[in-house]
Parts: sequence; C-alpha cells; structure tokens
Amino acid sequence: MYTVSDEYKTKMLDQIQTHALSGTIGSTSFSGNDVIGVSYTNKCTEKKVNIGGVNIGTLKLTFLTDILNRGDYYGKEITISDWLLTGYDENEDPVWEEVPIGVFYIAEATWTAAGMIDITAYDVLSFLDKNLNIDQSSGTIYSWCKYIEQETGAVFGMTEAQCELLPNGTELISPYEEGNLETFRDLLSALAQMVGGFAYAERDGTWKLKTFGNTSVISIPKNRRYQGAKYSDFTTYYDTVSYVEAETNTVRYIGDGEGLVMKLGSNSFLQYGSFGAIQRRVYAIVDSIKNMTYTPFEVGLMPAFVALDLGDVVSLVDDYTEDTSSGAVMDVTWTYNKSFKIKSYGDNPNLRSAQSKTDKNIAGLMQNTTRNEVTYYNFSNIEAFTFGPEEETTIASLAFTSAQETTVKILHEFIMDILSDLAVGGSYELHYYLDDELVSYKPIESLGAITAFQSGTDTPATITRDFFYILKNVEPNVRHTWEVKIIAHDIESMTIDVNHAHVTLEGQRLYGEDYWGGYIEAKDTLTLIPFGYLSLVSITESVSADLYTSIGETASDNYTLIDLSNLTLIGMTDSVQVLKQGGFYFATEDGKDIVTENDKNIITE
Repeated sequence: MYTVSDEYKTKMLDQIQTHALSGTIGSTSFSGNDVIGVSYTNKCTEKKVNIGGVNIGTLKLTFLTDILNRGDYYGKEITISDWLLTGYDENEDPVWEEVPIGVFYIAEATWTAAGMIDITAYDVLSFLDKNLNIDQSSGTIYSWCKYIEQETGAVFGMTEAQCELLPNGTELISPYEEGNLETFRDLLSALAQMVGGFAYAERDGTWKLKTFGNTSVISIPKNRRYQGAKYSDFTTYYDTVSYVEAETNTVRYIGDGEGLVMKLGSNSFLQYGSFGAIQRRVYAIVDSIKNMTYTPFEVGLMPAFVALDLGDVVSLVDDYTEDTSSGAVMDVTWTYNKSFKIKSYGDNPNLRSAQSKTDKNIAGLMQNTTRNEVTYYNFSNIEAFTFGPEEETTIASLAFTSAQETTVKILHEFIMDILSDLAVGGSYELHYYLDDELVSYKPIESLGAITAFQSGTDTPATITRDFFYILKNVEPNVRHTWEVKIIAHDIESMTIDVNHAHVTLEGQRLYGEDYWGGYIEAKDTLTLIPFGYLSLVSITESVSADLYTSIGETASDNYTLIDLSNLTLIGMTDSVQVLKQGGFYFATEDGKDIVTENDKNIITE
C-alpha cells in the first residue's frame, strides 16, 4: 500500500469524498479541468491464478484541447496523480494529499471529430517487449534484473540487498538456451516465477519484483463499499509446484501434495543444475506461494482506495455475520472521481485432481515428440581441496567424447567452506579449460554480500554455488578434457570437501564414465635389455589402466611373459635363474668365471 497519512486512511473510508487531479505530459502540466474519462487498469495475474505475471498498466484519458502540437504526443512521458481532500487547517484552508497513479508513455493519440484527443499510454514494463538473444550466462536475481535495465532502459527499483531477501534471491541461476525466452518480458516472467511472485511498475516509474503476502493491510466494512462484494464459497491454498523438464519432456511435481498445484510450465531457470539444486529452488517457490490462502472476490470501492497496490491483502468484513474474507489485490480498475474496483482470483481446491487443458496439451505434445536420446553423466570429487588466496587450484577434471558433432552442457555445483574477513570481503573466480586451452568466460563472485562469515574466528562460511557452460560444435570421436580451476582473492582459505564438487555432462550420444575422481595420464618407459648370445624370438606386451574412483577401483600395469624359446632351466640361486643354451653356461658370482663383471651386472639387473 502506498504510504499515506492517518487522515487519508480515515477519509478513504468515507462515503463522501472530494478529489482533484494533476499531471504532466512532457514538460507541460495539466489538471482535471483539461481532461475527461480518466481511467487506469492493471493486474498481476490473469483470471486463473499464476505467478510470474509481467502485466502492463494502461492509462486512458481524453484531453479536451490540444496540449501539444500534433505529432508530438507519441512516446511522451505522462504522469498523473489523484488528490484527496483530507480536511482543513487552522486557517480553514483545504488540505490535499497526493497519491501518484504512475508514470506512463504514450503509445497512441487520436483526434475525435469534436477536436478532443484520446490518449492511450502504458507503463515502463512496455519497454520489455524487445527481442532477447542470450548466448549463455549466469547470475543472481539482482544481476539479471540489472541486465534487463541495461538492455531496455526500464529502470529497476530494487537494491541488491532487497533482492537477496526474495525467495531464490541468492541463487546463481542460468537460463535454458533452447527455452521459450523470446523477449525481455519472457525473461522477467521467468525471474518472477523464481521468487514466487510477479513484476509490476512502481508509481515512481521504476519496476520491481513482489511476492504475495498473507497479512491484511486494511479491513473494509460492508457499508464502506461502492458496490457489494461477490465472494467465492471456497478458499485457495497452494502447496505444490509443477514444472516441465524440457530435455526429458517430463512434468515434475514438488511440494506437500495436499493443496492446489501452481503450474509453472517450462521455466528456463529450472533446467540447469543438479536435481538437488533445482529441488531447493522449487521448494523456495513452494514456501512463497503457501502465503496465497485467499478467498476470491470482486468489489467496488471509493476512488481513494487507489492507494492500494497490486499484491496487497485486504480483508472484507461482513457487518452482520462478522465473517472476514481476505484476498490479494490482483486486478485493479481506477476511474477518476468515481470508483476503484479490485478483484482477487483463486482456484477451486475441489478441482485439484482435474487435469487442465494446458496439462492435456502438454501430455499430447510429449506423446508426439521424438528426439534424439540425451545422455547425462554425473561426476563428483573423491579428494578434498584446501587452498589459500591467489592459488589456481584444479577442483574438477574429466574426459569425454561423443559419437557425433553435438552441443555439450556442463553443469557444476560446488559446496565451498570459506574463511574470510568481512573487512576485506574477497572474491573468487573460475577458470575453464577445454583440452588445456583457457576459455575466455570466467565466472566471478564477490563474497562481500555473504553475511555468514564470522570475522575474527575460525568458523568458515559454507556456500553452495551452481555454474554452467555450453560447448557448441563439439568435435566427435575425439577425447576431450574439461578442467575447472578456481582462484580466490583476499580470503584466508577455501575448502571443497569430498563429494562437494559435482559436475554433470549433458549431450546427445555422449560417452563418459559413470564414476569419476579425475583422469590419469601414465607413461612407462622400458630400456632395452641386452641378452648377450640369446636369440630373441618374440616379445609382446600389453598395458591396461583402470580409473581410481570412490568405489575402490585401482590402476594396474599388466605385462605378458617374454618368450625366450629353447632355453633350458638348469638351476636357480637366490638372485638369478641359470640358463643353458648352445653349451654356454651362465652362473652367479659363485659359479664359473666364464662371465665378465659387466655380464654379472646385467644379469643382476
């Protein structure tokens, strides 16, 4: 709810109100005397409750005469405010209190036969209807929102600290490359789903993310309504989330399973990462939507209620039965000096088991979809890593190949114990190496915002971070190596414990090992052994190496026996076998003196 005085809150319940209007178009001011038919509409969800709404607010009004020159209207910024007469001061002068409606941008101006100008304008979220092209990236909710601001010019109105308090606000997330993010509005919708809420245009012309609440901001008695309320006979309750796993065409359900299901579709930020990481993010959404215990209703109120914001919870009190129905403001229509109508939506919990049309469409698509098999290989470390600042340390190393040219998605999850000093903060960066060549993309994170550090103690902070990288046009039938190295700056120490570094390879016709703890490169050099008068018939050898993993596999070298045909074993001493061939005898030092000292050394070796 917009911040207003106690006098305003008292007056907004009165059945008789006096209003005034002011605004600007470009640098030109106007008042209520210059316009007629002023209305504003907006919503945060459709008639069926969903999260992830990025709806555009619409302002419509008619100027009685030209305010600007014809042709100067399109794209102009227009602001508008409603003023409520809250009382009189000691001099009997009227006291007015302003409630801004918002900042809008003119999309259409048409002239009527009477010479009036009809204006249609939209809020700042209309800037987001631009094509989006993301190659690959990862970031927090805040960094993604700042990216949207940078690319569209729509100013984001929240700080990094405010974003970190949102559900999934500290998660490092990446969008699915082949997902359905075509515009910046699609991107923001996916981010709004991740916080379990919606995006909206603030009254000052910025935009923000907001979650649904469960605490009423105002109680409205029955005799303070402009039109009687219509109530549903049920209360909504959401405790489960479903999302589509794009690669496998699978609908997954996560939650308690007793209440209604909030359907997210194929959210692009729920496709990358280990299942544990995705499950953690979905449960954060579930915890957020559990606040949505609402009774659907619609009601007409006095125009001063325009101080209510989308997402605010209001209570409608029945004066006769003393029953109270609460719901979130999800749809608003304000008409200047006339009314403020609000609606709250919800799904009938009795229909929980019914399959929606959307679900049926998805199921049909899955049955008719045929795709090449996608292979996943999961790896984890069997050795702990501890290192200090400015040390580039390898924390993951693996080898793979593919049977065709393909795209390989590499997902990383690292659980790190970091000992740092809040006064310094510190940071770390990852270095990726493909076939020993450093990749230009280097994820970097500052540790200054992590509040778990205990400065001056030996207690480390544990953080979990997810990263991904996409390898395109991977050459087939070639052994590729992928290494991840980390380097920390301005910290005391960093530790990644056993089984705390997880890597998943994802691609078509991909081959790898199910268990892995690194890769082994071994060299074995054999010097030539002279055998004097012996006739060498054949020498064969073979070498095998098994990967050492957490399930107890070992590495070994196997050599076949050397075939010295026609040799006859005539005796054995403690150190050397004595052989006979062609009348010549070889013996140890205690034998016959038919061998030289050099021969003896060779035999001993």
